[in-house]
Amino acid sequence: MKVTGICLLSALVLLSLSGNTGAEPEGRKPNCYNTVNGCTKIFNPVCGTNGVTYGNECMLCLENQRRQVPVYIKKSGVC
Repeated sequence: MKVTGICLLSALVLLSLSGNTGAEPEGRKPNCYNTVNGCTKIFNPVCGTNGVTYGNECMLCLENQRRQVPVYIKKSGVC
């Protein structure tokens, strides 16, 4: 009986440590504002989850608005 309890407790711990394994996109969501009409020309590149380098986070937001397809930030810098 003790061994069964230890096995069940171990399984519960392993499941809780597995984290969030759902269909979350690889990358972080860009900080977009609903009233984005234009972007600054400051070059601060970000790499999108679609493999495209955007000039800055705002440019990625505009592209997301235009295409209605969510692209997330894979990493800062060029792809």
